[in-house]
Amino acid sequence: MRNLVLYIALIAMIISSCTGRSGNRKDQELQGDSPFIFRMNVFATDAESLVSFPVWFNDSIVAARRIKKITRELHFIDIEDSIDLGNLSKEVPRERREYLFYPNGQLKEMNVFYFYDDQEIGSVKFSYSGHRDSNGYSKVTLVDEGRMSEEQYEEDMDFPFSIHLPVKQTDKYLAYQDGQTGNYLFYMMNRKYWGPLSVDSILHPTYRDQIVLGNPYFPHKCYRVQNKVNERDVQKVSYDRKSRLVKTIMRYEYPFEYKRSILYTNKGLCTGYVDSTFSGNTFLTRVISEMELDKTNNPVKITHRKENSLNRTGRISIELIKYE
Repeated sequence: MRNLVLYIALIAMIISSCTGRSGNRKDQELQGDSPFIFRMNVFATDAESLVSFPVWFNDSIVAARRIKKITRELHFIDIEDSIDLGNLSKEVPRERREYLFYPNGQLKEMNVFYFYDDQEIGSVKFSYSGHRDSNGYSKVTLVDEGRMSEEQYEEDMDFPFSIHLPVKQTDKYLAYQDGQTGNYLFYMMNRKYWGPLSVDSILHPTYRDQIVLGNPYFPHKCYRVQNKVNERDVQKVSYDRKSRLVKTIMRYEYPFEYKRSILYTNKGLCTGYVDSTFSGNTFLTRVISEMELDKTNNPVKITHRKENSLNRTGRISIELIKYE
């Protein structure tokens, strides 16, 4: 059962990639100017598991459009089944995420429900304080973690979420600690100290800690260290210098390389993204994610199609997004 839930979480992210003070403020303002409701440098990536940093939405758009709730439902489609995609919203999803907002656009609650064989097999609910600081951090409380009885599943369920507590803040870096594992999450904000020797001498990270070059709003590189200066589990995020929109997210996990390319209109609206998997220089597979936007340019449907090297579709999943 544990493998099942991890598989659901993995597919929900669709081959996701993990991705001085004045610069942090500038980054936030530039990102806030984007006309798109989702921040695509963190949306559908491992950053969604960092629930203490709810920077996945453009608050100004949420507030301006008076959105109180966003629901995301993930459906797996067997291409051999004759499912009426027009009535897909009536089907039980594999996963449902509910986001509730304060009037200022900041996150109030996040509820996640998991289903299997049309039955709920687990849930997790978080409540937010309503105040997010300038670095994107918000105090969050785990309100409820629903579990099925031992007779109904084989093992305890693992949920891919972590809550961090602030430890230290300087003009060089931010330090947070995972409340469950004790591992540290560092944000090295000042570019002057992005070199491996500077990171080691200032942060003294262990191989379990995670280092992010940049800030929660604009991560540029994410990795862990081994032997003090060698990098592992590396992810790199590249941005367009003019628009500041994210262009690609690269993740390296030997012997594989994962690349996400994000597509936009000339107005900066995201129309989808492509996740490609390589081994060396050999292309293996890709997931093409196409976004359908409503009249207010909010995405209401994302169709994920997994294709092999022969461009044959092997799996389809559909994400339905509702606004209230």
